[in-house]
Amino acid sequence: MTLCVVLIRTSSTRLLGDSVPTILVTGFEPFDGFTINPSEEVAKNLDGKKINQHLLVGLVLPLDYKKALGILDAALKKNKPDYVLCCGQANRAVITIERIAINILSTKRPDNYDNTPETDIIDQQGPAAYFTNIDPHSLVQVLKEKNIPADVSYFAGAYGCNWLLYNVMQRIENGSLDARATFIHLPAIPSQAIQKDMMSLATMPLDMQIDAMLEIIKSLD
Repeated sequence: MTLCVVLIRTSSTRLLGDSVPTILVTGFEPFDGFTINPSEEVAKNLDGKKINQHLLVGLVLPLDYKKALGILDAALKKNKPDYVLCCGQANRAVITIERIAINILSTKRPDNYDNTPETDIIDQQGPAAYFTNIDPHSLVQVLKEKNIPADVSYFAGAYGCNWLLYNVMQRIENGSLDARATFIHLPAIPSQAIQKDMMSLATMPLDMQIDAMLEIIKSLD
């Protein structure tokens, strides 16, 4: 399974007296038998920090098809973020930034709460795909210049991460969310390889992942 990270920026002008511009960073709770998820740790670590006059708000979502979107929508309504960075875990060797979300969801993998989709289509009335409105190529270049391995991805999987990204981009497309967004997949961290005795599992230290997110956030303005 893949987990996920999303970026969002509102285009509306804030009025004097409004709250400070906000970046919402989402992560997922652990899954697949792990007791830790790097995207959760990243969201917790960044919560409350202030970068380039933007307040960072970390939000950890349950891997729950029935409840996660309600929690996300409540956070979007409360914080009115300029950017939303959705993050998740993927068994990939480098940080990957997604370019597209597809209207597909696996019916063979239940979520953490044993909810299994009845159909492999996320939205029967929705388009086949949405492109993210943040250019992943420039963000990847920022990370490479800091010697952080990264690449552009054109497939966010067919599980929770892609599902979340599709729903975020749909909210932007239909006008209920005025923002820019993308999804960031993070590698596993070394302790996860040890936990499952999977020494071949590609990993990246958590500190490097946090540094990567900070570099991405600094580049947004």
